Amino acid sequence: MFVLLLFCANFAVFKVFGRLAPFFAACCFAFCFTFGFRFNFMDYNSLVSTKHHARYALMTMYFFSGFVFATLFSRLPAIQQIYSFDYAHLGLPQLCMSVGSLLCMPVCANLANKYGSNRLTMMGYMVAFVFVLLPIMPSQFLLFPVCMAYGVFASLFDIAINGNSILVEKAYKRSILAKFHAIYYVGTCVGALVAIVFISFQLDASVHFSVASSLVVCELGFLRPFLMREKPKRENKAQGFHFMFPKGLLLFIAFIALFSRVIEGVVSSWSTQYMNQVIVLPENFAPVGLAVYAAFMAVGRFMGDSLRARYSEPFILMACSLTAMLGLALMVSSTNFYLSVSGLLVTGLGMSCLVPVIYSLSGSQPDVSPGTGIAMVNTISGTGFLFGPFMVGLIANAFGLRVSFFYVLMLGVCMFALSFIFWRIKGKNVGK
Repeated sequence: MFVLLLFCANFAVFKVFGRLAPFFAACCFAFCFTFGFRFNFMDYNSLVSTKHHARYALMTMYFFSGFVFATLFSRLPAIQQIYSFDYAHLGLPQLCMSVGSLLCMPVCANLANKYGSNRLTMMGYMVAFVFVLLPIMPSQFLLFPVCMAYGVFASLFDIAINGNSILVEKAYKRSILAKFHAIYYVGTCVGALVAIVFISFQLDASVHFSVASSLVVCELGFLRPFLMREKPKRENKAQGFHFMFPKGLLLFIAFIALFSRVIEGVVSSWSTQYMNQVIVLPENFAPVGLAVYAAFMAVGRFMGDSLRARYSEPFILMACSLTAMLGLALMVSSTNFYLSVSGLLVTGLGMSCLVPVIYSLSGSQPDVSPGTGIAMVNTISGTGFLFGPFMVGLIANAFGLRVSFFYVLMLGVCMFALSFIFWRIKGKNVGK
């Protein structure tokens, strides 16, 4: 009966919404399933959100976050065609996402404190709703505020799942954070491969985005009840919302995160364009670069927990920064397909462990809750997207896309220098 009802709803919204039918059908499915699950099938309060339930729920959320990310940037050539963007203007939607992310960062810590990370994951529904609008806006000028809203909700959702991940890691009493981030890049790799299929069958970007959004809505409706509960810090209520910036050691961590976010954002968002325009791969095979990069990001992050158990975190930051810098140098050294893909492979391995270590450090500082610490670091590192993908677009428009990646290489050099100094400050410890 439920399946028949879902089919009828899907048929009805197809008549009204056309290519967006899968998304609206998924919304109906998630609504019916969640409330049916809560009121009819079982007592919602009888669910015990153990650390095991929360772990697998978060792994799935990370997977689909990566899947959506790959869907967006694998279809960047299609977005460029839909809105008639040149390289400089193609960076504007990414800039708007970054502005939205930056504007909400100072209050993210307050929201995490007031509502808890498990409640804040509701922003995932808004991410899915705004995401499906990206390829169907009637003009460029309407696209930009939608991108800004996407940046706001995606940042809130990112803070929520990372904060809940640290709670799960503390419950396990061992390092598992890197595996969560590895699953994100497994989702990115799968999303890039699925994009190759959609593009090869010449399916419209709006259909592709609608399917991805529908999957996100369904998984959130099913998995959110299994997250670990976090007791909100009610003592902050009387203080109201205020800007929170890192200081001391947390500020130093934030600047390392800044360079990491810029490089990771540029390589992830522009690698498909690079393979299409510089390496001259056809559009349906251009996402292979993102798939390789994401696959080895995942491999490195699966190894991250064992590395963190064996080596000191400052040493891991320094070694990974050096590896990423060498990978970027290999990527831009030639227009040969194999060298470029090898460069993406090495860059993925180098970048893989940076973010988990940074999140672990920022979420484990004394007198700061996990969500608050991450939010304060992201206040600084989030600005990286302001002069990351957008600057690449400006440089590419003036000098060519390959030249713009030399800018990324210089950022890699700066990140390595900063990580090396941090390692020296912490006493040159290699092992724990």
